[in-house]
Amino acid sequence: MQLARVHGPGDVRLDEMEMPLAGAGDVVVRVAACGICGSDLSYIAQGGLGGVEPLSKPLPIGHEFAGTVVALGPGVEDIDVGMRVAVNPDHGFIGGGGPDGAMAPFIRVSGARIGETLFPLPDHVDFAQAALAEPLSVGLHALKRMKVRPQDKVAILGAGPIGLCTVAMLRHLGVTDIAIFDRVESRLERARALGATLACNVMAERMTDALARTHGSGDRFGAPYVGTDVFIDAAGAPAALTEAFGIAKYRARIAIVALYKKPVAIDLWRMMANEILMSGSIAIDRSAEFGEALAMIAAGEQDLAPLISHQFDFNDFHTALAMASDADRSAKVMLRFAEEPA
Repeated sequence: MQLARVHGPGDVRLDEMEMPLAGAGDVVVRVAACGICGSDLSYIAQGGLGGVEPLSKPLPIGHEFAGTVVALGPGVEDIDVGMRVAVNPDHGFIGGGGPDGAMAPFIRVSGARIGETLFPLPDHVDFAQAALAEPLSVGLHALKRMKVRPQDKVAILGAGPIGLCTVAMLRHLGVTDIAIFDRVESRLERARALGATLACNVMAERMTDALARTHGSGDRFGAPYVGTDVFIDAAGAPAALTEAFGIAKYRARIAIVALYKKPVAIDLWRMMANEILMSGSIAIDRSAEFGEALAMIAAGEQDLAPLISHQFDFNDFHTALAMASDADRSAKVMLRFAEEPA
């Protein structure tokens, strides 16, 4: 079979590999759909997870996926061949430094346990929709880290796939005051369709002005602030984070979900004086959030169609990557695989 692996900066290949086998505690899943994540694009661009050390061996990618169990290893319980599943990739770091990646027709899933790594899918849930459980749970994990409440006023930096998934999960949590900021109008349109109450193009209005207008404003220790309770950074743009930090109110909360490639200067005096809570959110050990996101999908709680902009056959892998890299045209790009056994 073919497996997408990163060999160096800008060098991703579909390598011919042996079919995976299920060892003790493993299952083999026939992949039906796999999303292309911004982190996948980052791994390709940097030539590895961090871009600092050269790869000692090629890096398999792909971690947002769903499919059907086709083989069981010794010791696997409560899982049957033919079971439709979404996979939480945290165990074994699937597509993120581990030995397995889901941009392939088949994948070995280690530590196969229902409710931790494997989540059964109702028959009515499409595999591409199920694959959204991973990025949705990334957004939900950040919101849980920030202890977001329905009454909170929330601002999201960046309307890429994770920013859009965060809008959906805010609506799931009952939050109604949701602002999101980006430079790409098509992505802001998707955010509005998902339930954002303010979707602002920062090329037309500064984030500071838009938030002061919608969330209110004030002055503390001679410095202005806005009434936003929680900022979710899904952009990875230093200027946007610096602006948000500079207008954060007393005891505002800031979650960093984006991938930053370089250090960013932070005004620690302001952090101290305003008791700003800032936390990273990498969405590891989030089986509960994964299950909650999948339950939301299965219940049809929201129309998630705006999240998926394109679907490509795996044979068009490089075309799909190019589309996923085009912020003006795409949101979540899905790879689809033949559902018949090889």
